[in-house]
Amino acid sequence: MKKRFTLAVMAAIVSALLPMAACVRRPATATDYFPFRQGVTWTFRFTSSTGTTGELTITNLAPGKLYGYRVVAQQNTGGANPYREYYTDDGAGIRHVAIETAQGLSSKMDDHAYVIKNPVRMGTTWREVERTLDGMMFDARTTIESTSDKVSVPAGTFSGCVRVRSKGTASPVKHVSDVRRVAEGTVNVEDYYWLAPGVGPVKGTHQETAGEGELARSIGISLELERFEQ
Repeated sequence: MKKRFTLAVMAAIVSALLPMAACVRRPATATDYFPFRQGVTWTFRFTSSTGTTGELTITNLAPGKLYGYRVVAQQNTGGANPYREYYTDDGAGIRHVAIETAQGLSSKMDDHAYVIKNPVRMGTTWREVERTLDGMMFDARTTIESTSDKVSVPAGTFSGCVRVRSKGTASPVKHVSDVRRVAEGTVNVEDYYWLAPGVGPVKGTHQETAGEGELARSIGISLELERFEQ
């Protein structure tokens, strides 16, 4: 009788815990911060330190295949030259696969460029190849700095945002003995962007600084989400 009673109590405890276990949330992954659904549209307001302003609209197109990956194409409009970018979830994160402009399709596979990588937590870091506004390539170090930011933009206030920082230094002259020549052409680049769960990118900043002290020259660009449609 005692054994039956013990088994009955254990069964009751397990039955009570099962509903609780079903409510446990799975850990967030990169796909939670970058929707791939067809038709999702983001409209951003961009502002440059040069005084230029305008709108940029990004729309998810139908999924397809590219370089052996299942990709989603994003159509970018609003600037002078519309273009298309391709992304995939390769298990390690959301990867930038290619960009298509009027000049044709260019692979980004060698850049190892990710929008966000797993695990989605503070401290996750990766290396990638980036480019300055004038196309100069450099090695960037990208890090998830927060997973709990609150961001307010024209489209609303978003909680639980991931904040990503990317930083690097570009130089047009490498492997030379004249350090002054390298310093004169050096550009320090720093990016921040925020991704909201279920929404994706909501804000971003890009800053390029050349030179030091009073001779320093810089240019900055910011993006803020105005509308999100799904």
